[in-house]
Amino acid sequence: MHTIRLTIHDTIYDKLIGLLEILPKDKIQIIEEGDYPAISFDEAKKRVFHAIHHIPKNEGIALATAIEKVFIPMIR
Repeated sequence: MHTIRLTIHDTIYDKLIGLLEILPKDKIQIIEEGDYPAISFDEAKKRVFHAIHHIPKNEGIALATAIEKVFIPMIR
């Protein structure tokens, strides 16, 4: 048995899953890592840019809240 890890663009994800689902169920197991909403690279850049430029204004959420949002789901 082999294990592979893929990063798939949103535009072809459903097509890939459809192709994998036609394979025999006893020969392949699909495990999705994490339950994180997918965002594009451009959206991620936009969010980081916004966050960095709002640091001087002291806008945003508390550090403890941010840490809980990122790390608590990883522990569960």
